[in-house]
Amino acid sequence: MFKRILLASFAILLAVSSTTVAVGPPGGAIWADGHAYITVATPSNLPNKGPKDALYVFDNLDGQSPVSESKPGDRNYNGGRWQVHVLAFTSSGLAAHDANGDGVADFELTSWEMVQEHIGLGHLEMLGMGPSFVCPLIR
Repeated sequence: MFKRILLASFAILLAVSSTTVAVGPPGGAIWADGHAYITVATPSNLPNKGPKDALYVFDNLDGQSPVSESKPGDRNYNGGRWQVHVLAFTSSGLAAHDANGDGVADFELTSWEMVQEHIGLGHLEMLGMGPSFVCPLIR
């Protein structure tokens, strides 16, 4: 009897965990150090004080997911507290990375280092700051 209960419990646990893995939490992907993280949006708005990580979002890059300057496991990661920085490709940046001329860059930025490199090259420009919020990253 105990063995049957144990086996039934194990089967239920497997069914629940496989459903959770298949569905996953809601939210979009965020790039950090070349890895895509999923996230769970939380209804929050942080005041303009305290430590936050930069989250780069892009105005004119179709298909570009946000890029984080930090991720879980980094010493400077602030637990998913973000300050949004809105960036856009400059005309010279788009010309350098739009080989087929469709108005969309032909690659995806996947790390803070790539974002910083393209800012330094004059390919990306800051349009402004967005809100601060909490949104944890999940591998």
